[in-house]
Amino acid sequence: MPPAEDRAERAERILDAAADLLLRAGYRRTTIEDVAERAVVGKGTVYLHWKNREELFLAVLLRESVRALEDLVAALAADPLATRLSRLTELHYGNVLGRPLLRAGYADDAETLGKLLPKLHGKLDPRHAESFVEYLDLLAANDLLRTDRPVRELVVAYQAVLHGFLGGSPPPAPALIADTVAHAFEPLAVSTRQLRAVAPRALALFTESVALDRKQLERAY
Repeated sequence: MPPAEDRAERAERILDAAADLLLRAGYRRTTIEDVAERAVVGKGTVYLHWKNREELFLAVLLRESVRALEDLVAALAADPLATRLSRLTELHYGNVLGRPLLRAGYADDAETLGKLLPKLHGKLDPRHAESFVEYLDLLAANDLLRTDRPVRELVVAYQAVLHGFLGGSPPPAPALIADTVAHAFEPLAVSTRQLRAVAPRALALFTESVALDRKQLERAY
């Protein structure tokens, strides 16, 4: 059996090939044979990592999701003030717009993704969603989020805003979603002192979420 690092490198090469073909030809027109040829591996080698075509392409989307979240974690580590919900949303929204496969999902691009996107959330670690709820709880407890509605209701409203913006054609500018989130979900005054105080915990929550989702992705490696 090849060393673990060789197996992981090969899996990444296969995912790179699959992502490229998914963008070029779409889910319906891309076969395992196409992916194997582009990755310069045998068809059977692809099946050593993923049991079928759907699992392979779901792994492509999961990797894109993980990478977008990793970008967000890097931004939080670099700037504690990015802990503010409106700023964090602006950053994440921009990350998704810069990743065509993720963007295709929110834009309901069935030609590119076929039936894949509804199944992506089933590939995320179940604790992924709870990490975001805990983040909003953290903001609410420190007067950085409106408190006239339960946090779980705010999660529903927030997801509707985010998905609505991402589904726009063309998608609105990141500054607009930041402004919308600020007015809809934040108090009139947001304390930078409080943001700096909660930033380490917020960073830890998103770092944990990335680690959980990456572990899900790497199970096949």
